[in-house]
Amino acid sequence: MIVIRKLSQIKARPALAITIGNFDGIHLGHSKIVDEVKNFAKEKNLLSTILTFEPHPTSFFKNDRSKDFRITSLSQKLKIFREKEIDRVIILPFNHEIASIEADYFIEQILVKALNIKCLLVGYDFIFGKNRQGNFALLEQASKKFGFELHQVPALKEEDQICSSSLIRQFVSQGNIAEANKFLGRNFSICGIVNEGKKLANQLGFPTANLMAKPHIIKPKFGVYKTSTFIPALGKKFSSITNFGVKPTINCDSAPIFETHILNFSSNIYGKKIEVEFLDFIREERKFSSLDQLKEQIKKDLEELHIL
Repeated sequence: MIVIRKLSQIKARPALAITIGNFDGIHLGHSKIVDEVKNFAKEKNLLSTILTFEPHPTSFFKNDRSKDFRITSLSQKLKIFREKEIDRVIILPFNHEIASIEADYFIEQILVKALNIKCLLVGYDFIFGKNRQGNFALLEQASKKFGFELHQVPALKEEDQICSSSLIRQFVSQGNIAEANKFLGRNFSICGIVNEGKKLANQLGFPTANLMAKPHIIKPKFGVYKTSTFIPALGKKFSSITNFGVKPTINCDSAPIFETHILNFSSNIYGKKIEVEFLDFIREERKFSSLDQLKEQIKKDLEELHIL
């Protein structure tokens, strides 16, 4: 997979089957579009291509929804696109210049002239251009004028709910991980570098790998979760249990943190990258009257998951 971050990087202009969007979460609805792009590319001997933007436009405009809302970071998205065997991913910097481009100009100068698209697939709610003026009707006119094939992929529904990034954000923030995972088509996860912390969990007999909560990435409800932890340096995934919150019993940190106890694991992974996949919600985070009570509750949590 080739990643292109500037249009000026494109020297040759191979014919493309392309889709455009933010693809936050790359949920089942997004996957349906991506799969169709791949199918059209293979059928018509084109390069399967995804055009996306960074930062997310919501972050750029800094509206009320811009804080802690992204389901996937850019690196996570690229990893998933690579796994889906996409030929090209074009990442345009979302800035004032991009935000001010008229829809007509975007079609003719970027899609047609710069990228040489031959087939364009978009989602049911796709809009683009300055002041969000571009829509499917405009694309239909342009496809006839410039001679590219155009397809609109209908919404994907599960139990009468449209699969959308907004719905998944709602589920994650409520701690409804099982529903979020159902619409994602995989497990919601967070990635980061393990930091040492204050090693207080070691005193309880349950050492943890600690990850700081990243800005702009959506946070689950404070609580304890059944998780699995992938350690790329080892190439292995381990059963684990994760607390996300502010550690009210210890009350020594005000910033929310992910604390993951990895089962049957004792290696030093400080400074290593890990990915924690959330499988299910166990209970809410709460304050205990003593560390002994907290320790006993952790044992109960593990027993409930049939881990001990």
